[in-house]
Amino acid sequence: MGSKTPSENENLNKEIIAWGYDTLLSTGYTVKNKIPEFVLSTHWSFVARYETTDGYIYLKHTPEQIALEASILKLLHDQFNASVPKVIAHNPKLCGFLMKDAGRSLRERLKLHFDTDLLCKAIDQFTSLQVDVADHIDVFFDMGVPDWRIDKLPDLFEQFLLEEDILLLDGLSDEEISKLKTLVPTVATLCNKLSDYSIKQTIVQPDFNDNNNLISEDLQKITIIDLGEISVSHPFFSLLNCMWVIKKHHGLTDKDDRYQQIMDACLKNFKNKESKKQLKKAWEIAKILWFVYEVMGQYRLIRACGKERIISFQHGKLSNTLREFMARCDTTDMP
Repeated sequence: MGSKTPSENENLNKEIIAWGYDTLLSTGYTVKNKIPEFVLSTHWSFVARYETTDGYIYLKHTPEQIALEASILKLLHDQFNASVPKVIAHNPKLCGFLMKDAGRSLRERLKLHFDTDLLCKAIDQFTSLQVDVADHIDVFFDMGVPDWRIDKLPDLFEQFLLEEDILLLDGLSDEEISKLKTLVPTVATLCNKLSDYSIKQTIVQPDFNDNNNLISEDLQKITIIDLGEISVSHPFFSLLNCMWVIKKHHGLTDKDDRYQQIMDACLKNFKNKESKKQLKKAWEIAKILWFVYEVMGQYRLIRACGKERIISFQHGKLSNTLREFMARCDTTDMP
């Protein structure tokens, strides 16, 4: 699947680091250290930062199959005036790019003081962007962003279930795989029901959450990051992930008034054609299909990085998502 060995990755990272340093010097930056500080290193993302006299500059590299982020950031910034990191330089051959610092993680801020209004501001900003780009999704397809619109999800899911070696390697049994195949018509039915609502499909950030939003020091600007793995699908999939993360990291529950306020922020920008009641019905359908969307995202990483590497790194993540999907289908009255 095109994955590289550890030694190949190490050599590539050295080459990217050298390119980053030379590029900064050639564009007028004064760099304090030739070797940057390593921020993140996973099978699907390498991030480092250079300290310069003009602040931090971040270097990011991803596998070739998912190396779309620089192009996506430029498009969102230039065509849609989105609050995204500013790309300084892009090296398509090395699948790397340089971008300006945009602040610290919103999660860090919320851990110190959970500011509901600040989180709602981040959600409103992102959903406004989703609405703005919904009529222009072809430009994303042209650059290679996956088309996972809900009319295509049943076939995509059915094709994925043929990858039985991956499913078995991650811990599913033959019986569980067989049961999943019987649920393809259920997925199709749910997708048809969700398509009945007047909610335009648009870009989906699969890991939209407080940690992938940066806040400036003066708390005036919020910048969304980690947009390299976006797809075009139902906008609620991003928001469902956000709500799940909020529960996990901040201890909110469905009954919490703050949770309901955040939920309202998720739905606000989609009320132009649907009532709040109808939006909540659509949300309940999307909540079940979200597991299918999550699986497609995990499968995308497996294809980009290699099944052995991804599954050994996060063994059971794929199978747990699929088991939760089966359990939800068993215990939920279909909306």
